[in-house]
Amino acid sequence: MENSNMGKEDFIMMLKPNVINLHLGLEKPVRILQLTDVHLSLSDERNKEDMIPYAAGRRDVFFREAEFPERDPIGYLQDAMEYSKGFDCTVITGDLVDFNTYKNYDVAKELLAGKDYMFCAGNHEFTPKPGTDSMELKRGSWDYIQSHFRGNMHIESRIVGGVNIICADNGFRLWTKEQLAVLKAEAARGLPMLVFCHVPIANDMLTLEGKDNARKLGYTEEEIAESVATAQYLVDEPLVKAFFAGHGHHNHYWDFHGKPSYMIGGLFKGIVGEITID
Repeated sequence: MENSNMGKEDFIMMLKPNVINLHLGLEKPVRILQLTDVHLSLSDERNKEDMIPYAAGRRDVFFREAEFPERDPIGYLQDAMEYSKGFDCTVITGDLVDFNTYKNYDVAKELLAGKDYMFCAGNHEFTPKPGTDSMELKRGSWDYIQSHFRGNMHIESRIVGGVNIICADNGFRLWTKEQLAVLKAEAARGLPMLVFCHVPIANDMLTLEGKDNARKLGYTEEEIAESVATAQYLVDEPLVKAFFAGHGHHNHYWDFHGKPSYMIGGLFKGIVGEITID
């Protein structure tokens, strides 16, 4: 797929930036690079034997969805991390891997070693195969997966140039009371907050009308109520200025209760979010 006559700069130019400008009245512009939905699809003999051909099939799925790109997801991630050197902060919003295998996480850890980034989990991080999601699997694999990434993939924050960047896991469309506590503490700093997550913010998070799906995944009634309260806080808190997500594999913008909301396309297509806050 790759042309050996092309240099690193040419490959970086293959990235397809979704350019976003957000005006908050900062003294100096802050530049954020958002990466999402890489979907590394790799396996080896350490997992079940059938996972090797399964992984090859999944790579073909994304190759076709991306319309036969010149780079594979590994190449695009390498390009994007090189490109990130020109930004004040890099945020990876989940589905870095397509399913939970030793090979996927070995490669992910190697590609991100020594790099500066924020990371929140998506829904694919915890599944042995897409479509087999459950809270039991998520809880059981959390520590192993977290060990491959810097920071806290449940929720973490970083202040950059007068803006508070929040990166939070909502890969199963649900939020937690622990996240709510962090959000309130960060709001006390009095700085504008940008919320990065995997699943785009939506009205169903304010009511969880699809409660049956939440129960199927293994959440309790208490956790469902806490999720609704946290989502409502995100809407009501005036310091939360915008939302950035992935999950849908294409670029999209919408107004969510008066707050700009963005979905960034998948990096397996070469798409990155190039966000300037001023």
